[in-house]
Amino acid sequence: MKLSTILSTVCSATTALAAFDYNRAGAVLKAPAGESFANVSGTFTVPALSGNSRLSIWVGIGDSIQQNYVLGGGIVFNKTLATWSAFYPDKATDLTAAVPVAASDSITVTVSIAGTSGSVTVENKTQNKKSTQTVAAPAAANPEALTALAADWWVQGYQVVPGELITTPNYGSVAFTACSATTESGVNVPLTGAGTFEISGISGQQYSKTTVTGTGITVQRV
Repeated sequence: MKLSTILSTVCSATTALAAFDYNRAGAVLKAPAGESFANVSGTFTVPALSGNSRLSIWVGIGDSIQQNYVLGGGIVFNKTLATWSAFYPDKATDLTAAVPVAASDSITVTVSIAGTSGSVTVENKTQNKKSTQTVAAPAAANPEALTALAADWWVQGYQVVPGELITTPNYGSVAFTACSATTESGVNVPLTGAGTFEISGISGQQYSKTTVTGTGITVQRV
């Protein structure tokens, strides 16, 4: 299956900031009133993944908590590992040829946005490989809707078939370190204000535990 097809739902989000989500765990940080984000970054170590379940670990900037438009990038596992960037809902770009990835590699993702375009840098610090992609906003996007009000750090399972029950490979614990979220005016917004999401089953089962500190975000599979 093509990476663009696999990732077509990776950046999708629910319509409200909440404690539980059917396919994602992580944190969302809202921009202060009157501000918008210009740069968001984070570093994580790629877990050893196996099996048929799919997973993406990524960093992004969303237009709002509704996240109709999201600029982001990271890694995805679908039996093999790949790197990618995207301006959702447009399709993802496969970066694996430029930035290969393997278990235990240290990945830094930096997302920058200004107006109707932005850039995504995915760097494999272990393999000393890096790619920066300039990405235009989706053609159908109203420029006034590209408000960059949400910073995202996600560990996400996803569906290939709509309505499919979400499962994830055993990712253990994913720690986003060296996290930063800077506004257009240069304000570095503290992570401690971020809201957390947990992966939840349809009957209320909780499959993750997210912890936010002043310096990072940890998502543990439970």
